[in-house]
Amino acid sequence: MLPEQDYAKLTAPASVALLGVTSRQGKGSNNPLEVLLEWGYQGKIYAINPKGGTILGHHVYRSLLEVPETPDLAVICAPRDAVPELFDQCCAKKVGLVIIVAQGFFDGDERGKLMQEEILKKAVEYGVRILGPNTLGVVNNFNRFCTSFMRFMNPTAKTGVLCQSGVFVVGAPQVTGGIGLLIDTGNTTDLEFSDLLLHLARDPRLKVIALHMESLRDGRKFMQAAREAAALKPVLVYKTGASPAGARAAGTHTGALSGEDRVFEAAFRQCGLIRVGDVEELYDFSKTFSRFHGIKGNRLGVISISGGANIIAVDACFKYGLEVARMSSETVERLSPLFPAWAHCSNPVDMWPSGMFHGYHQAYRLILEALLADPQVDAVLCITGSFLDEEGDFLDATGLIKELAAKYPEKPVVAWTYGQRFQEYAREFERESRVLYFYSIDRAVRALAALYKYHHLLRKKVYQPLELPLPAGQKKVAELLAGQKAGPLPPGDAFSILEAYGIPVAPWGTAADLAGALALAARLGYPVAMKVWSPDIIHKADVGGVRLDLRDAAQLAAAFAEMFREIELKQPGAKIDGVLLQAYHKGGTELLLGGKRDLQFGPVIAFGAGGIYTEVWEDVALAVPPFGREELLEMLGQTKISKILAGARGGPAVDTEQLLHCLTALAQLLEANPAIKEMEINPLAAKGEELVALDARIILG
Repeated sequence: MLPEQDYAKLTAPASVALLGVTSRQGKGSNNPLEVLLEWGYQGKIYAINPKGGTILGHHVYRSLLEVPETPDLAVICAPRDAVPELFDQCCAKKVGLVIIVAQGFFDGDERGKLMQEEILKKAVEYGVRILGPNTLGVVNNFNRFCTSFMRFMNPTAKTGVLCQSGVFVVGAPQVTGGIGLLIDTGNTTDLEFSDLLLHLARDPRLKVIALHMESLRDGRKFMQAAREAAALKPVLVYKTGASPAGARAAGTHTGALSGEDRVFEAAFRQCGLIRVGDVEELYDFSKTFSRFHGIKGNRLGVISISGGANIIAVDACFKYGLEVARMSSETVERLSPLFPAWAHCSNPVDMWPSGMFHGYHQAYRLILEALLADPQVDAVLCITGSFLDEEGDFLDATGLIKELAAKYPEKPVVAWTYGQRFQEYAREFERESRVLYFYSIDRAVRALAALYKYHHLLRKKVYQPLELPLPAGQKKVAELLAGQKAGPLPPGDAFSILEAYGIPVAPWGTAADLAGALALAARLGYPVAMKVWSPDIIHKADVGGVRLDLRDAAQLAAAFAEMFREIELKQPGAKIDGVLLQAYHKGGTELLLGGKRDLQFGPVIAFGAGGIYTEVWEDVALAVPPFGREELLEMLGQTKISKILAGARGGPAVDTEQLLHCLTALAQLLEANPAIKEMEINPLAAKGEELVALDARIILG
């Protein structure tokens, strides 16, 4: 993490140098000095331009070396080709923090990549930290500091933003509802999220952190910072650039099922982050966490003049995990006199009959206050019409809703209106009010569900990583892997490695020919299973390379000949080393346990439904070690097959402790042996207290 004093210099410097600042002024000038002055920055500004002179009343130095002091921060706002020389000046002046605005480095051509590599070498040599390149830098509304060369509308909010694109800077009103403190890491060449996230989370002026993420360099480092940050404040993540490219190159089911984005998803979940799916969610959740301190529970009260709108709200509660509150008997007794005998008083409240009898405003006030006062209601959704012209609009209840929301500050109140004047209502609701307006019922309920999830589920997560010593068998594994070439290991070696780590394997052996297979089967005892042993064949069943439940020597011999004829037809030319025989294991639930080495996060563990239809069902969950027991149990619970393992429909429950041991052993194996690129056990047969690996594949990188 960036030292505290450097973080302060980056976001609220006492002095800043603008290197390469333009002399252009006015509309379209893209002059960072002009923007900084308009913001009212109170620190020292040093303008640098080789032409010298004055710009906007500020003396212009021809070089940073002419400046009388070393500024806290330098912003290089010149074109790409001028950056190296200006960065050299920063190094010579011993400036510790530099923002590089220009594009065209790692995101450009080969020359740009070479230029950036040279800049990074010098940064390490001189101890300089870099934000960018390709960044608008820092926006700090609390300290009236901004390094952007672009003007933009900038509402202040209690939101901290870390992003990798300028669209989240200049588009802040639409994507986060405003900015408190924003850092655009751009290409994230040096300073990255893990250096900055905890600082934002510890800032008492901020209530929520919003991340826009395209990529990461060090996923483990990010996870460490993210866990700590999420325990302090809600952290929203909008991850873009999801790609299945990694899955296409995979050689195992695990690789194919754990595409890059699913690994990010698992990491976010383990850290307690809230992933948003689009800009709408980012905007809604940012506003919600900025406005509301919390929510006592997940029970929602709804008031409307439309029965149809109430049904939409009920469906939304079911979809996003809220409950429709059951009003207390005292509330029902209090409200029943407002309704005619034929109208049932319940939540959601259809108040139209009551409004017709007692007046719309009077009825709305009494019903809303009763819901807010009810201890069995944790939040209220107010739905009202906005379809009448202003002069004749007797449905305008914005004033009384705002009034009562202020009276019950511990309960979030959200609103939605339907009709042509909805934007007018939206502006009125959010003008100095505790009420949040949403542009649909679903968006309102979804935001309240996120509020509940963070305060009652995510924030309470306790991270206790499992710390287990490496098994004694690691020495044998290291010997087996020594000198091996990239590619799949022989199946016998894969089984030996599993056994060395305490993962049970069905009795097995390998044979190069039929005679050897017959002798081996006699030692193992019939029935046996036979599988082709070939480095060229990944999915053996697809080419006829598996024969099961062979009960005697005659069946084995016939199956041997038939299997090799089928393989020759389906995959001619495949290199065949022989066969692998195992004691045949019948029954049990077929599981997949796997692992792969991810570029950003390192080892990743997979668990789910196994067998020949693994890729069809796609019932697989992931976890990123190091993890705790609860995180492993959570991973199991994300799969449908976990219900079968728990004893669905009267079946025997599988020994969870043994399963957790196998998953932990896989994580240990990957951590201790970086040569392993991908691996999987498929299937692992699970029946009651018995777990046994029936097939395994290990691919070295």
